[in-house]
Amino acid sequence: MSHQGVKTITAIATPPGYGGIGVIRISGSESLALTHRLLRESSRSSLMPNQAEFHQIINPDSGVTIDEAIISYFKAPHSFTGEDVVEIACHGSPVVLSEVIRLLTTFGAELAQPGEFTMRAFLNQRIDLTQAEAINDLIHSQTTFQARIAARQLRGELSRQLQPVKEGLVDLIVHFESSVEFVEDDLDPLNLNLFLSRIDHFIDTLAHLASSYRVGRIIRTGIKLALIGKPNVGKSSVFNALLGKDRAIVTHLPGTTRDTLSESFSLNGIPVNLVDTAGIRETEDLIEQIGVERTRTAISEADFVIAVVEANSSLPADEIELLDQFPVNLYLINKCDLGLRIPEKKIKSLANRHAVFHASALTGEGIEELKQAIHHQIISGNQTYVESAIVTNERHYSALEQSIGALKQAKQDLTAGFTEEVALANLHQALRSLGVITGETLIADIINQIFSTFCIGK
Repeated sequence: MSHQGVKTITAIATPPGYGGIGVIRISGSESLALTHRLLRESSRSSLMPNQAEFHQIINPDSGVTIDEAIISYFKAPHSFTGEDVVEIACHGSPVVLSEVIRLLTTFGAELAQPGEFTMRAFLNQRIDLTQAEAINDLIHSQTTFQARIAARQLRGELSRQLQPVKEGLVDLIVHFESSVEFVEDDLDPLNLNLFLSRIDHFIDTLAHLASSYRVGRIIRTGIKLALIGKPNVGKSSVFNALLGKDRAIVTHLPGTTRDTLSESFSLNGIPVNLVDTAGIRETEDLIEQIGVERTRTAISEADFVIAVVEANSSLPADEIELLDQFPVNLYLINKCDLGLRIPEKKIKSLANRHAVFHASALTGEGIEELKQAIHHQIISGNQTYVESAIVTNERHYSALEQSIGALKQAKQDLTAGFTEEVALANLHQALRSLGVITGETLIADIINQIFSTFCIGK
């Protein structure tokens, strides 16, 4: 996608299909002139900035009224894109919206590319790149929690956290550049310790942000959670209990689940793709063998694995050995309503290696505690991240790691007695890496790639 600021662009900004309202957006220097051509001549002079006005939309060739609409005009630079913007709120008929778009393109507007409105807002410095990406995240949010995190990024929270580090780096670079320019003597030990302390502070700040990505990635993309266990331990019942609805077929017969079954739900705002797997056992049944193989694949792809065992069994050693082949995060002792037969020493042995929970999928006992335990392990005590700036984007995380690496190298150079000139290269690199996050030092191809993931009309 190429940005051509001289062109006026247009697109439908509301989702495809029928609805009460459909919005057409126009951005560029010709926005107002093109809109005037959709109105009767007597109405054209009434469009004033920052006011919503009722108008009839007409076909200028025939004079026939196409629709009645509310039109809002935002004069540059006080608009989302920083250009003249007009929004036309018609009735939500695809036929009406398509006809208005057709007329606008006939008048000379170009159809907007995906994300082009937001890209113009970025290029015109109305928002930085973290805020632009937050818009996309907000649009694609699956839970209110995701939406809340994206809205915080949209307000510039991450940029605000980075700004003091960027300003501090600039100050340090200016000081070192001056030293190089005027060929001062070696650094005074007191000044050296001060500079090293400042670099340590920058590293700590950025490292704290980078460490939030472990949780941020999960918040943004969700997790895949697999239930595993031998046949007839109640995995499908646990699956249904976690979902809060009957999705998997449940019978008393072993091997009812022959294939993996997946369904999505939200766990305290984190999207979870829950996978019910075929029971793991040696079998001669060809179909069941295929199911077990798919189970192994599902486990290898899972972010979180729950091993389900029966409360009313002796939990033989071979069952534990079988389950311990896999990266189990939590053991669930199911069917507690039938009584607990597992020897206490076996439960203690499991608890020494894994979190262990008791539940009855049939009665619902312990299911809520299980959900909270899963959430706690996922977040792993990092609730503080949720209440402040959090890194949810892999691109941001990678840039932070690069900046931290450059700062550590600069510190190592200064500690080893190298001149400021040697450390300067790494300080500049650290600053450039932070600029990559907010978009100040990104090349055009990467910017185009980022905005190409947006929907048309945004």
